[in-house]
Amino acid sequence: MRYNKLVWLLLPAALMASCANNAESYVKSADSVVVSNDLSDINSPSRKIIHTADIRCRVSDVYRSVDTLERMVNELGGMIAESHMENSTTSVRSVRFSADSLKQVTGYTTTAHLTLRIPNFFLDTVIRKVPMLATFIDTRTLQRQDVTLTYLANAMKNQAAGIAPPAIADKKNGGVKENKALSSPQALANDTVINRRIENLQILDDVNYATLKVDLYQPEKVDVQIVADTNKAASIPFGSRILLALGDGWQMMKGLVIVLLTAWPLWLLIGVVFYLLSFMRRRKRLFFAK
Repeated sequence: MRYNKLVWLLLPAALMASCANNAESYVKSADSVVVSNDLSDINSPSRKIIHTADIRCRVSDVYRSVDTLERMVNELGGMIAESHMENSTTSVRSVRFSADSLKQVTGYTTTAHLTLRIPNFFLDTVIRKVPMLATFIDTRTLQRQDVTLTYLANAMKNQAAGIAPPAIADKKNGGVKENKALSSPQALANDTVINRRIENLQILDDVNYATLKVDLYQPEKVDVQIVADTNKAASIPFGSRILLALGDGWQMMKGLVIVLLTAWPLWLLIGVVFYLLSFMRRRKRLFFAK
């Protein structure tokens, strides 16, 4: 029983020490200039080669092809950095289907964009799999970028600088201890060393895991749906329209009466003008009659 308790007490400390050792060895790998093969050979395995590939092709079913590629990448120990799929509508047409419904026919094209991180050893396997899923290949691009000299330059500069990173593993305590404060020139040099380490770690990551970008699309398909005819649903029956028209006419008549009554000063003025005109005409006739 005591032995089991001791094991459980020592297990966290052992895990912390293991993680610290792994982190330290991972950081130190950025400064390694040890090679096992002749670098003068352009095909030497010790060279740092970044592999990238781009493929655009047409498939019969985008969803099934995406699912196949994602499953395969996961089985090979890779990572799906991006997976985007969408439907683009190309046309929409509606025709009458019944008294209150329409048949809506929508044309659409499905596309997908994948960014896959694959162990470099399995890149050819995945690249050969994509054409098997395709019915037509638009473009296929393979690129190999040699960054050996960049990696070696960073590692050699860091070794020549001889400056320790700002945080190193404390093997005795199984934790992490901070370095003492550095002067400004030392801090600047230390930042430069760290940046070169990070750049080399990124190079190692890109070398170990190739990047494959795949664009997939499929021929246009149609989606047929029976939908309600909103115009028909919003129409008013003939009898109701007659009643509404009579009501609207009555409302208009009342409004007209209100307008005529409101303009009574105008009608009074017009009556006075007509009276004066008629009075002047009568006097004129009497004058000529004498």
